[in-house]
Amino acid sequence: MKKLLIILLLISSAMSFVGCAKEPPFDPGVWFKDAEEKMHKDDFEAARKKYQEIQEKSPDKSYDAVLMLRVADTYFGEEKYSEAQVEYQAFLNYHPVNKDAVYAQYQIAMCSYKELTTIDRDPTPNKTVIKEMRTLLEKYPKSAYVEEAKKRTAICRDRLAEYELYVAKFYYKKDSYKAAAGRCEKLLKDYPGSPAEKDALYYAGLSYMELGERDQARIKFEALAQKYPAMKKTALAHLQKLQKP
Repeated sequence: MKKLLIILLLISSAMSFVGCAKEPPFDPGVWFKDAEEKMHKDDFEAARKKYQEIQEKSPDKSYDAVLMLRVADTYFGEEKYSEAQVEYQAFLNYHPVNKDAVYAQYQIAMCSYKELTTIDRDPTPNKTVIKEMRTLLEKYPKSAYVEEAKKRTAICRDRLAEYELYVAKFYYKKDSYKAAAGRCEKLLKDYPGSPAEKDALYYAGLSYMELGERDQARIKFEALAQKYPAMKKTALAHLQKLQKP
């Protein structure tokens, strides 16, 4: 019995040794390379765990710029944009003058951009994109992201204009002409020259006609005829109606 117990202990020790031997010694460089390989294969969760393990095992790397940015990128790659946004912001908080700060700022904006849906939904993400892209343009006016920031900003402005038009049409169909006119006026004031401007002038004119505000209706239809030749015939027809007593 005693001999059997000794044998079992020896076997157990040997198995423990083999198990330990499988775990390679901690080497930040080797582990980082392994994490990078996982990133290139889009294995974002495994890569993130590796980056975080490096942070945990190397206290001096807890807030390492590259590791923080990589963790944020893994969330972005997984389309977990809320988590990614938090991590990019954390990076900026700890490394505001890092060479990759502009990238982090751009990615913060892109997290909201990726969450854009149809124009009839909450317009907040569009506003957030504009706000964050504006921050990028103000802080990094000569960066490589300037043109992209302007492009994304323009897209979101047009989407906000489309949202205002969508709401204006909704009110118009509900016979809420004052509210419809108000939304059209907001669109025309806040987003001049947008693709939605033509329809905003048209529905504003119709709404003012229904409200009996003939002068305001005339102003909108005249502007519609002048700025949009394709709508001139329609605008003139309504102007003729306004001339009748």
